[in-house]
Amino acid sequence: MLAVPRAFWTLPEVAGRWGCRAEDVAAWAAAGQIEISTVVPPVVCSGEFIEGLVAISVTDVMPMFRRDGSGPNSSRVRRLRPENCEWRYITDPPKGLTVKKVDLVLTAAEMNRFEVEHSIFERRATPAVPAPVASSHLKYDWDAMWVHVLQRVHEQGLPETQREFVSEIQEWFIRRSADGDAPDERTIRRRLTPAWRTLRAEDDA
Repeated sequence: MLAVPRAFWTLPEVAGRWGCRAEDVAAWAAAGQIEISTVVPPVVCSGEFIEGLVAISVTDVMPMFRRDGSGPNSSRVRRLRPENCEWRYITDPPKGLTVKKVDLVLTAAEMNRFEVEHSIFERRATPAVPAPVASSHLKYDWDAMWVHVLQRVHEQGLPETQREFVSEIQEWFIRRSADGDAPDERTIRRRLTPAWRTLRAEDDA
């Protein structure tokens, strides 16, 4: 595997990493807490050509993130912001640029900033449940599991059922263990369910 850091993460990948939904990420962006980006072909902003990775105005794309799943799969973006620049209005195409939901991302830098600022992984390590769950967190490498899950989904897609996915993860833990130990299916399912629901919603959209 290459040691070069990733440039950006898709919203389903981020949601799986944080144990939330893509709709939550969009809501945080709407509240000004995080910035969503995408890669655009050449567009004109007041006579200037702009292309590549740019931040977008989340208000243009919020209809895609309705929690009931009724939103469209694409929206027109009318504003964008290149790195280290002010916001620009797209003048050509005249009605803005159509962007698909699957093409929205967080840059690695923005994702890392948000994680540090909100102590995301430190909070996961803090016991907020009875002792058995806390000890389970310390005993098993859940962060490594999420890396495996992201790679699996990226390369092979989702299994047909959540039960299959849980079994795969349990077998992955067994293969990594010197004594064949692994978390029980209920524990794995509890951690996997938010990501599973988000990814399934993306597939069904």
